[in-house]
Amino acid sequence: MSTPDSPKTILITGAAGGLGGALARQCAERGAQLVLLDRDKRGLGRVCTEVETAGAPAPGFCDVDLCTLNPENCNELITGIVESYGALHGLVHCAARFDGLQPMDQVAGDAWLEHVQVNLNAPWLLAQTALPALRSANGVMIFSINEEAGQGAAYWGPYGATQGALRSMASTFAEETAGTGCHVFCLDPGPMRTGIRAKAYHSEDPSSVPAPEAAASRYCELLFETGTSSAG
Repeated sequence: MSTPDSPKTILITGAAGGLGGALARQCAERGAQLVLLDRDKRGLGRVCTEVETAGAPAPGFCDVDLCTLNPENCNELITGIVESYGALHGLVHCAARFDGLQPMDQVAGDAWLEHVQVNLNAPWLLAQTALPALRSANGVMIFSINEEAGQGAAYWGPYGATQGALRSMASTFAEETAGTGCHVFCLDPGPMRTGIRAKAYHSEDPSSVPAPEAAASRYCELLFETGTSSAG
């Protein structure tokens, strides 16, 4: 567990994206030891520079494609974090795959499988593998979901299907970990000015929706102020 002199160690997936990057910057302002994961190596480098500029410890840098995540390399990742930093206090699932709105019968088979891998399999695998470390650190795990997409409406395709499944999975983790030392939350950040939203709302004026920093502050409250309850 962290002490007043040791920073909280937090793993953020999708850290080069809009929400992940905003969350990383806000966690850095609180002095967290970050481990940033994304397949976008250039984007990760930019966020790492912003984190260090904020005066936080140099973040861990994991340019990992969640399409390739499996039990072996996931275990290596979590074990390496705990060995390097002494604990894992937070895991935030911000990564998501979304190729745009389309009818179900037009989704390519490989695209469907990749959506399921990135949006559902990888979060489950990371959560399961990290759970012992989070329990021992009285840690926090946050799943990011899109409630609108997960309602089964037309054209949301594999993204929508996986959002509904992710919501169910997060709730199951929350119930099963209640009172165990790991606090599990499921958050819908709401409309944000991100690349994913732009794929669904082509004609929307980006300035009409909030920047992701507002949603990131809600995540920070859970990461740094939680200590007594779980919620799904």
